[in-house]
Amino acid sequence: MKTLGDIGEKGVIAALLENMSSTAAVGPGDDAAAVDLGSQYLVVSTDVVSRASHLPKGMTEWQIGWFAAAVNFSDIAAMGARPIGMVMAYVLPRCLPLEDLKRISQGVQDCCRAVGAELLGGDTKEGSEIVLSGTALGLVDKDKIMLRRGAREGDLVAVTGPLGLAAAGYTALMKGIYAPRSIKALLEPQPRIAEGMILARSGAVTSCMDITDGLAFSIGELSKQSGVGFEVRWCSIPRGEDVERVATKAEVSEEALIMHFGGDYELLVTLAPDAYDRLRGELGGRLHVIGRVAGKENVLIRGDEVVPLDTRGYEHFR
Repeated sequence: MKTLGDIGEKGVIAALLENMSSTAAVGPGDDAAAVDLGSQYLVVSTDVVSRASHLPKGMTEWQIGWFAAAVNFSDIAAMGARPIGMVMAYVLPRCLPLEDLKRISQGVQDCCRAVGAELLGGDTKEGSEIVLSGTALGLVDKDKIMLRRGAREGDLVAVTGPLGLAAAGYTALMKGIYAPRSIKALLEPQPRIAEGMILARSGAVTSCMDITDGLAFSIGELSKQSGVGFEVRWCSIPRGEDVERVATKAEVSEEALIMHFGGDYELLVTLAPDAYDRLRGELGGRLHVIGRVAGKENVLIRGDEVVPLDTRGYEHFR
């Protein structure tokens, strides 16, 4: 009998979706679900974080709360929605000091305020380790929602910020390398809410998702759902300031940190070429072209070398 470890997270999700049906406007398979409210969609996303899988040692209680909220709001950003609220459920060991819980909750509330949403409530249960499960809510006009499908031949491929910072931060923590900017990026991700809303309002974005599990996986997902290929130029990918230095010191591949680790929570978009200059200006320069939509295969271009793009990314249960 197969186990979850045999098939990995993507296989687990596929198995759960096999017999699932949905009448929602956007059902399972995108960054969030969308429910028809008339002229708008209610966008709903849920994400869970645990001490064992997501929360490195040294993370403060406030950062735990911020992180748990931010990863949920990132999915709202990917749909171009305006966040309105969040509910947060806590599984907590009975030995946890009350003051630690208050600091976790403060992190959740501060992240909610930062994106213009409210903490609406939640639940608490006892367990052996800290687990936080959030559900974020947002609103978006029907004609403005961004989905993972819709990329078209000739579109530009772009990201909203530098990549590899979270991977460099994790590597720095594990290897004892001084890299405070990268560690902060890992522990305090910033959901790109404002960027997502600007991109959605433009009407020029043809597909979008947040870079949760790595750039390569995200490219593969947009490619699969849109039925098109992506050409990505290695030299055009914006890198975090510490990434090359940390990769060298840790003796790991810079490409692995940037392409496959994940945790950056920037947005990956495809868009009409004639809208790029305007959108880059509206985003204060936070839009970087890394390639184009072309053909049916995903390839990485390094100088004169063109190689198939390995679209694996971070995967639970592996």
